[in-house]
Amino acid sequence: MSAPRYVFDTNIFIVLKNQYPPDIGIFTPLWERIETLFDSRVIISSNEVIEEIERGNDELVDWAKKRNSSFYPSDEQTQLTVREILKQFQGLVTSPKKPNGADPFVIALAKRYNCTLVTGEKHGGNPAIPKIPNVCDHYGIRCIKFFDFLRENGF
Repeated sequence: MSAPRYVFDTNIFIVLKNQYPPDIGIFTPLWERIETLFDSRVIISSNEVIEEIERGNDELVDWAKKRNSSFYPSDEQTQLTVREILKQFQGLVTSPKKPNGADPFVIALAKRYNCTLVTGEKHGGNPAIPKIPNVCDHYGIRCIKFFDFLRENGF
């Protein structure tokens, strides 16, 4: 089993499901490769991401739950890191636009395991409402878009 290299944000799973549906044959190899990397824990995520996925109440929930062991629980070390992040970036979870409770947890995982965080978010201009890339910059965590992840992994 490989050491984790990437942490996926919730929006990556949702984009995969909505824009590259697994029931369309041309996307089958993409899903198979993602599943292999996820099952081997090259890609990981947090349990809080599963909670966000569950709001969709669709086939993605079943897919994620089958890979539950690659969604890491919030142990004490992760929770301490989340507290540190929220002390500095409280606006990360208090944005009125969207519930994003998993954001500090995926950042904490990336920090803890020295992983690259993969997200669809862009840098935000408002320091009171930071985005994942802003927080990653602060902690020196590499943060990339999904297409960069695909390129790096030879898709």
